[in-house]
Amino acid sequence: MSVAAPKRVEASCSFKALALGLCAAVGISFATLKTYAADDTPLVDDKYSLKADREALEALRKNIPKEVKKENDEKAFMDQMMSDLSKPPSEVRNNFQSILNKKREAFSKDMTKKREDFSKTQNKEREEFSKDATKKREAFAKEKHSSSERTEFFDNLESKRKDFYEGQREKRDAFEEEMRDKRKNFDDYARAKTDEFNQLHRDYTKRYDEHKKELADLKKQAELKKKNMEKDLDKEYEEINKKPAVPLGE
Repeated sequence: MSVAAPKRVEASCSFKALALGLCAAVGISFATLKTYAADDTPLVDDKYSLKADREALEALRKNIPKEVKKENDEKAFMDQMMSDLSKPPSEVRNNFQSILNKKREAFSKDMTKKREDFSKTQNKEREEFSKDATKKREAFAKEKHSSSERTEFFDNLESKRKDFYEGQREKRDAFEEEMRDKRKNFDDYARAKTDEFNQLHRDYTKRYDEHKKELADLKKQAELKKKNMEKDLDKEYEEINKKPAVPLGE
């Protein structure tokens, strides 16, 4: 039995798991349904999903529902992280944490960009509203109006101003609520994936220790076999040396 055998077995099992995942992809699990809203919009954008790069299999999966693809890709991501038993458990955990941190940074960056864009839009709307109000006041001032007309004009202008800023506050409140929901959904997703990783990592650590012990046993057996062979050779030479020398000419 060669030292590389356990690794080949692990790779084979990983491939079988991936193949079974593709075959089972025609169904939608309860966990997948919980991840999606009633309008099929994912709670967490696909770009932040922890998933394996499976573009090579896309042609085989073109008829599989998007939400099932995402779930399978996430399972494949975890499977790939846990398939190489040559990596110490600490390295696997650091790798997972690094990927998750990058997703978190990308999410935060996008959230900041959305907030900046929203603020710019509202600032532009306020500027346009103010300019329009100024033009109306200037045009009104060029003409003669009665006291009641002026009162009505400025009351109407003030009413529109209040409605405009009230509308902006409502838009801001709705936007901030949406941002809080997105943040909560991402944090919930990250916690769920971390819990899933921790559970799989415990199993990986056990398999890693067993694999390491198996390799150590194989190495010990190989060294013992080599030592026994050397002993046999020494014994064989010893028997040869015990025989009397025979002259070459005889």
